[in-house]
Amino acid sequence: MKLRTQNFSVIVSDFLSLFFPNYCAACNLTLSKSENLVCSHCLASIHQTHMHTDQPNQLHKRFFEIPNLKYAMSFAWFQKGSVIQNLLHQLKYEGNEAIGVLLGELYGDQLSDIYSEKWDIITAVPIHIKKRRQRGFNQSHRIAEGLSHRLSIPFVPLLEKSVHKRSQTRKHRIDRFSNVESTFQLKKASTSLKGKRILLVDDVLTTGATVQACSEPLQKAGAEISIVTISATKN
Repeated sequence: MKLRTQNFSVIVSDFLSLFFPNYCAACNLTLSKSENLVCSHCLASIHQTHMHTDQPNQLHKRFFEIPNLKYAMSFAWFQKGSVIQNLLHQLKYEGNEAIGVLLGELYGDQLSDIYSEKWDIITAVPIHIKKRRQRGFNQSHRIAEGLSHRLSIPFVPLLEKSVHKRSQTRKHRIDRFSNVESTFQLKKASTSLKGKRILLVDDVLTTGATVQACSEPLQKAGAEISIVTISATKN
């Protein structure tokens, strides 16, 4: 009976995929039954940084104003027109939350052998409540959830954005730092962070201004900070 039920489920699945196929979020080609959200070809074409195998690395130089930064790494290099840009666009502007979880899981798989016991808490860069209401979710939270799942480390939203400012996208480096200065703070309900090893997660790293601003209240609370992003520009 169980075998018949399984066979029937396969038949139904094949029938649905014939008339309602799933498409790759990056290239829009049809996915095979074994593929999820992104096709194997697009996943293989992602230009990965492999920074997790090289500590310290060039990202530490960008965060020279974060004292005692422990680990810094990014999954992929950001390039215009690349698979990673397409996926992040789908996540951030098209509401495809599952992509954030998938990207977090992909990098979490790579980090698990080396870093699974290096952190106590995973947290993420927050967005202002007005933007969260408009978008419906925080993209960095979804990435952090994927990392949390693969690393078996709890995800706790420790930070909040207290000031709603314009997007960083078109700002120059100096303007970015001044734009985010003193805009992030710990949530009032946050537990003691003294001595805690925290992994701070963001989607895209450019100048590092946002991550640096987020790290300040965490370090003031006595936490050790590490940083992970899904994508980073080459500076």
